[in-house]
Amino acid sequence: MSVALTQSLDRERTSCAAEAARRRPRVLHLITSFEIGGTERQAVELLKRLDPERYDVRLAVIRKQGPFYKEIESLFLSVPEFPLTSFYNANTVRQLVRLRRLMVQDKIDILHAHDFYAGLLGAAAASLAGVRVIACQRHVKLSDRAVHRWGTRIIRALAHRVLVNSDAIRDYIIAEERTLPDKIVVIKNGVHSIEAAPEKASSLTRDESAILFRRKAHERLCGELGLDTDTKLVGMVARLEEVKGHRYFIEAAAKVAPDETRTHFVLVGDGSLRKEIENQIARCHIANRVHVLGDRSDVSQLLPGFDLITLASLHEGLPNAVMEAMTAGVLVVATNVGGTKELIIDGNTGYLVPSADPDALAERIAFALKNVEERSAITARAREFVISRFGIERMIQSVEKLYDCLMDEM
Repeated sequence: MSVALTQSLDRERTSCAAEAARRRPRVLHLITSFEIGGTERQAVELLKRLDPERYDVRLAVIRKQGPFYKEIESLFLSVPEFPLTSFYNANTVRQLVRLRRLMVQDKIDILHAHDFYAGLLGAAAASLAGVRVIACQRHVKLSDRAVHRWGTRIIRALAHRVLVNSDAIRDYIIAEERTLPDKIVVIKNGVHSIEAAPEKASSLTRDESAILFRRKAHERLCGELGLDTDTKLVGMVARLEEVKGHRYFIEAAAKVAPDETRTHFVLVGDGSLRKEIENQIARCHIANRVHVLGDRSDVSQLLPGFDLITLASLHEGLPNAVMEAMTAGVLVVATNVGGTKELIIDGNTGYLVPSADPDALAERIAFALKNVEERSAITARAREFVISRFGIERMIQSVEKLYDCLMDEM
């Protein structure tokens, strides 16, 4: 690169930085899609709450699809798409050039990339546009595929900040991937407090209203499943993918079912392993006791209807399903992996079991179903714990502080 060209680029970036200081920071959010998932849920909640008086927030997507999109559609006049079919063809270069051009033309100050594919495309384009990058990593590892491993490393190298949602992910990146600690920012997921709607002319206390709220949710869910209302419901809310450990949950359900004859098991979520999981359910002879609901956009309404929620993951970031269940007053039995340990104190705010251990999972599920009083005490503590430490406003404030920090560095 010639000296003249380098000086010209430096002058352009200095001019852009001076202009940015005189207006609201312009932040472009990039996400793969708005399909149902924890990353997408957190992105939607953030986009709905960022202060428009302080930040000029824009949105771009790789695919403009998914049920969560309707929640933020009215917030943005234009949402450009940058469709990818592969990282190994000419289309990827076209989309990279288009995204770089958009960021230059719109004078974007910060790119906030929410997932792997958005991060890889966005960080590359932003580096060519002189835009600062926040790249989210909400997993210890996306998969065992080399493309995901090397792609994640490239994203971290290009990003100015790597935003993770748990201490466990931060510690892993520092120890295993040798990323500078100062580059990593931990902002934990935010959750809503799920409150019972007040009954008209009701003299019920808050606790009594919450019990009635969960009872009605339970009755609705039993009605949907065609079950008597005295049926116990054990749920698992997760994508049907290998890392989520569904096969261990099904094995555990098969062990619990003979003694807990009034208990049914409910899977919420979809994914590439659906057929395999349905086949396993049939082989275990519990097809009449397990319900596979697929993706649901009303998970927050379903959760209070469960007696128990499980998470059988092999590794995790900071699982939304666990946080939302705790907020809803539902006991959680989860595997002792990743950021889950930052949410559940075993025997205090839930129960932890080793991963890939269906016997331990079955034992703890059976114990929790039988011990109703202990379950109630734990759920009360868990709800207070998660609401006090993981409120949605805390998350928003932390992200806005991160934006301000990056702007100060320009």
